[in-house]
Amino acid sequence: MKKRYGQHFLSDTNILRRIVAFAGIGSGDTVVEVGPGAGALTRELAAAAKKVIAIEIDHDLIPALREKMPSNVDIIEGDALDVPFPGTPFHLVGNLPYNVATPLFKRFIEHRHVVRNVTVMIQKEVADRMVAGPNDEAYGPLSILIQYYATPKIGFTVPPGAFTPRPKVDSAVIRLAWKPGIPDDRPFTDFVQRAFGSRRKKLLNNLAAIFQEISRETLAAHMHDSNVPVDARPENLSVEAFHRLYNHIVCTDGD
Repeated sequence: MKKRYGQHFLSDTNILRRIVAFAGIGSGDTVVEVGPGAGALTRELAAAAKKVIAIEIDHDLIPALREKMPSNVDIIEGDALDVPFPGTPFHLVGNLPYNVATPLFKRFIEHRHVVRNVTVMIQKEVADRMVAGPNDEAYGPLSILIQYYATPKIGFTVPPGAFTPRPKVDSAVIRLAWKPGIPDDRPFTDFVQRAFGSRRKKLLNNLAAIFQEISRETLAAHMHDSNVPVDARPENLSVEAFHRLYNHIVCTDGD
């Protein structure tokens, strides 16, 4: 096990099969697995799918994986942040390293034209942030990034005792189903990230720091016209409210 890769290997057969079932894998499907580790989930995926492409960053695990996997599994050595994805639709499944979960989700979003859906195990705290709504302590930029593009659903929680080595936190299996017709809008999600820059401050103060060329009075008017209370804090706004406000400011004053 290598700490730098955030490796925690899951071997409980019942949990592995629940992950495959929750992902909705069928016999004709292609699956890309991120972080196969020792290969326990890979074998369950291979039994359910037509083809599995497993991406593993740890060079030392590659020989054993290639030796013991069935013929419908391809083992790719590399970083899932960089390895080219297939050009045809596939399910994405994996046990994501806790330290790179957010960058991986951003990449999945960028490739959602071929990623049919995402079913992954992550730190439960991160999963809770992804499904949190306005006024929830867990609600923040990650919540809006995910919920703008997808409908997230937590399937079940996995306790630390199910892993080797045992992590210090609970994990959760979460599935993302993409919302149809949502265009790429990185400027919007970057705007949200900056709007949450100081959670304790009111949104108007954060907007004034982002749009220094626009007066506070004009920004307050934009908030009013977007049906956003002038005294709101970032965590009070829904995804839709953030998008209304962003479009109003950009369309009226430019970004």
